[in-house]
Amino acid sequence: MIISLLGQQRRFDILDFSYHLLKVQKHDGKDEIIKSVPLKKMVDRIRKFQVLNDEIFAILNKYLKSGDGENMPVEHVRCFQPPIHQSLASN
Repeated sequence: MIISLLGQQRRFDILDFSYHLLKVQKHDGKDEIIKSVPLKKMVDRIRKFQVLNDEIFAILNKYLKSGDGENMPVEHVRCFQPPIHQSLASN
């Protein structure tokens, strides 16, 4: 959710190394077993998580960015100074 709120979904997709592994395997097309893990099984799991992440981001984007800001009421927020402890107020 934080990634979506900060507008960093594209950066998340680019920097997620598992997505890179998925692209490399699609290009190579190899189906080897490395450290007792079949590449095909690993790629299938990566793809499932990629789909899950995309669905989560789609839902978050739908509800977090539901309004474009034009019709939304303006909220006035009042800021208060933090309280000052008595020992610091005399300095």
